[in-house]
Amino acid sequence: MVLRDTTVFTLLFILNLEISPGTTDLLTWNGDNTLLNDEVPWRNLSQLSQLERSSRFNLTVIILTMNRPESLRRLLDSIDKTFFEFSEDKLNLEIHVDKSQGWFYDDCVNIAKNYSLPPGRGTVKPKIFSKNHGLRAAWFESWTPNSISDHAIIIEDDLEVSPLWFSWLRRSWLTYRHRTDLAGIALSRQYMVVQKPDRDFEIENDGVPFLYRLVGTWGFSPHPARWVQLLTWFNSLDSETFDPYVPGLITSDWLHIHTRQGRRHMTWEQWHVFHSNKENLFTLYLNLGSREVLVNNWREAGVHSRTSPNQPDYPLLQSCPIQLQEFPAKLRKYNWNAEEILE
Repeated sequence: MVLRDTTVFTLLFILNLEISPGTTDLLTWNGDNTLLNDEVPWRNLSQLSQLERSSRFNLTVIILTMNRPESLRRLLDSIDKTFFEFSEDKLNLEIHVDKSQGWFYDDCVNIAKNYSLPPGRGTVKPKIFSKNHGLRAAWFESWTPNSISDHAIIIEDDLEVSPLWFSWLRRSWLTYRHRTDLAGIALSRQYMVVQKPDRDFEIENDGVPFLYRLVGTWGFSPHPARWVQLLTWFNSLDSETFDPYVPGLITSDWLHIHTRQGRRHMTWEQWHVFHSNKENLFTLYLNLGSREVLVNNWREAGVHSRTSPNQPDYPLLQSCPIQLQEFPAKLRKYNWNAEEILE
């Protein structure tokens, strides 16, 4: 990624987000210069296991919630069941409660303040906001990495995670975080095509990881450098007047609809779509043939829906199929229309 003026971008980012000086290194990150995109830093699973124990991997789990206490409890219960491979595995968990009113909001605050991880598995930090700041700010202000080994996963409260989510996410990052075309990793299943005519469509890809243009918003783990670069770019704009329009994508229309409804501040995805399109970035997905998932969505009533179906979109993965240990060096890439990009 080429920045127009690194000094100006860095200054804007520091002023807006109050980051530490170490984060500025991520602004100009464009690979580690030791591996090509279609290479991986290990040759067999034994070496990958060694990497898991020797490589720096700091993971912050950020939960976004406001007034859905039952959903929050269900998500936290699923995190309690996380499978950890090593005794030293730990999480830094933050529960961000956006400001609201009423008993449901009060219940979420109480849950956030009183929740703890299983003994020895990390720390919990509740962040209770005094003002409502909307979903876009909740995402964009949730996390600022300080190094390439800092990682996060951002999870809205109507999701639920599989016990195997942590081990697969860590292995994925240790395998692919050197890639210069990676915007992030989604725990969710890829299920839709946003290029018009938009439709529900799942890329099968033999049940192994692949790259798709669209960000996965359900259980998304941003690449630390690309996240810093996205936020820096976003904070350099007038977000009320700039139109992140990408021709031919239904997501562009959705932002226009939200703008007319006075809900522009409630959507963040189109900014990511525009930035990924501009910088030629992709999100990593895993669509298992069993249709089981590492994170599912209960689609509770909230910003994006007025009703709740009272059931998740896909069943959670409970066992460990062989595909969870398959990380091809050469990842297949799919464009906005879900057609493979042949290079």
